[in-house]
Formats: sequence, structure tokens, C-alpha cells
Amino acid sequence: MAKKGSYIVDYFNNRGFFGLSILLLIIFSVIASGNFEVPQRGYGTFHNLATWIQSSDTSCFVAVLCNVVLGVLLVTLNIMFRYIKTYNCFVFAAMFVLLQGINPFLSTRFFAGTALCLVVVVALFFMFEQYGKRGVAAQGIFLVMALLSFFTLYHYVFFLLIPLFVLGFAYMRVMDVRGVFATIFGVLTPYWIALGTGLESFSSFQPPHLSAVWDSVPAFAARGWAITIAIVTVALTVLVTVSNFKTMLNYSVHVRAYNNFFVALAVFVLVMMAVDYNDFLFYMPLLNMCFAIQYGHWYVITPHETRQPVTMWMLVAMLTAFIIAMVIA
Repeated sequence: MAKKGSYIVDYFNNRGFFGLSILLLIIFSVIASGNFEVPQRGYGTFHNLATWIQSSDTSCFVAVLCNVVLGVLLVTLNIMFRYIKTYNCFVFAAMFVLLQGINPFLSTRFFAGTALCLVVVVALFFMFEQYGKRGVAAQGIFLVMALLSFFTLYHYVFFLLIPLFVLGFAYMRVMDVRGVFATIFGVLTPYWIALGTGLESFSSFQPPHLSAVWDSVPAFAARGWAITIAIVTVALTVLVTVSNFKTMLNYSVHVRAYNNFFVALAVFVLVMMAVDYNDFLFYMPLLNMCFAIQYGHWYVITPHETRQPVTMWMLVAMLTAFIIAMVIA
């Protein structure tokens, strides 16, 4: 006989709840669209990522689509590599989608932060696939570095992801001399193609720089709300990661390697949010992803008597946060 409350717990961790989270994302995005001015900035070495989509309706549609795709990719990534204890885990992807949905700054416009999160998740598929393939992983390393280097044309932060992924490949036990050369050639190739074919010119080059993107936001209340959400998410990410740490030490070597990278990614996000605080919103999708993954770990290793009420209160808190955002809009 099933334990009391186990049906609710099972529902939170199945496809039905994940589908419901996607539906809520769409509803929240439609309600909030047009009520928030989303800060746009995406300076890279040659282009501005923020200029990709001009239409607000199209931008909202693309943002929702990208967030849904990200949720599906996170589930697929876990099915393939089981970085969470069980491959049959949907609650963390649902949590990510909901965190994106309740924040109108993340769900109503496609912006550089959405692109950053999407590129990182795609790169994870290539990187995790290389685990233990020392000596034959050069092609995978090259592809990841070329992907990151290409997006440096559109946003400077992708430069900073390159050493992070070098660390990631070291976790995967494949970074050797061939990997170093693959990294160098991967970073240089997009620039060699762009400049060598005349698609870009040296005269258009602009060095990476920080900018106070939030200066363009008129409503202080909305900014204060976003800062509060960011602080709470940071605190919860740290709390849940520390709570999971002892259990994750007992995972197999390759699963620990995957999760070591997620912890390193979370540290990267926290440091960048502190350094580039005028553009902290840019890192929020990655922060939401890091929290959601740690929450997934916590969910599957915690007795249902605890995870059921915590998840319920999380959902209530997120709905409350969205209502407050609509009130101050």
C-alpha cells in the first residue's frame, strides 16, 4: 500500500507535472508580456546579441520556446548521463521552467541570458559524451570550443566559459596535449573563418566591456523585485548544494565528474553575478538551472515526508512572486 502523500510526490516527478509547468510558463508569459521592459544588452567582439529580434511578440514567442526546449534538453541530458540519481526525473526540469516562467524578465523577451543557458546545455551533451575517451576526445573538445568561440562574436561572457569548459573536460578525464591543441584551434576557427572570408572586418572589432544595463529600467520596484528573486535563488542554490554534497560523494566516479562541473558552473555564475552586478539578470537562467539540478538531487534522495511539503511551499512561493511582479508592473 502506498504511503500517505506518495501519490502527490510521484505526480511532482512525472511527465504530467512537467507538462503542467510548461503550460504555466506559457500562461505567465502571455499575462506578463508588455508589462515589463526587459533590459537588453549583448555586446560581443563584433555584434550585439540583443538586436537579433526586434518584434516584442516574436521575442516573447522565442523566449517561451527556448525555455521549453531547455527543460526538455535537461531531462534528455539526465536520461542519457544520469547526473541525477535516477534518469526518470522530471521535477527538476519542471522547477527550472517554473522559475523562468515566474520571472517576466526571463520569460517575456528573448535576451542574451537565454542564449547563454541554451548554448551551455547544448555544449554539455558534447562534453559529457567524451567522459573517459582520453586520446580520442579531441573532436568533441574542438566542437565545444568552436561553439563557445562563435558566440563570443555576440557576447563577451562566452570568453569566460572557455576556461570553465577546459576545467570540465579535465573533470571528464580527457584533457591532454591533443585536447589543448583542440581547444586552441576551436577558439581560433570562428574568427579565422569570419575574418578570412570577409564576413567580418578588423575595423568592426570591439573589445569586451561591462555596461550598466539596468540603467535603462525605469521602474525601481521591478528592479528591486528582480534583485530579491536573485538573492533568494542564490541562497537556495547554496543551501541545497551543501545539503547534497555528502550524498553526491557516494556517487560513482563519472557521475561525480558530471556534478563537479555543475558545482563549478554554479560557482562561476555566483562570481559573475557579484562582479558584473549591473547585468546580474543575464546570469539568472543559468542560476535557475543550477538550482533546479541541485533541487532534483535533493528531491530523489530525500524522504517523501519532507520533499512533499517543501515542494508545495516552493510552488506557493513562486506563484506569490509572480503575483507580486504583476502588481508592481
